[in-house]
Amino acid sequence: MTEEQEKQIQEIVTYLLTLTPNEVGVLGSAIGIIICQGLTPSQQNTIGNFFELIGQVILAIGAQGQYVNILKVNPDTSKIINNCYPRKEK
Repeated sequence: MTEEQEKQIQEIVTYLLTLTPNEVGVLGSAIGIIICQGLTPSQQNTIGNFFELIGQVILAIGAQGQYVNILKVNPDTSKIINNCYPRKEK
């Protein structure tokens, strides 16, 4: 990816982060409807699953990032979490 492409993506992300929840919902709906035009139901499922995958990866990375940041602020957090979910002995 070129530096220019990275800059364009960053501008889009920055713009998306300025939207209200309702604006995000409307924009997402509009984009979904536009993308589906001219696609078969099978193609729509494939594209939809692909975008779901992207979303899941973003969420997983974000969750891990939050956890790592929490550990930096409070290292005892991992002990608290481990006590909440003890491992079962085999």
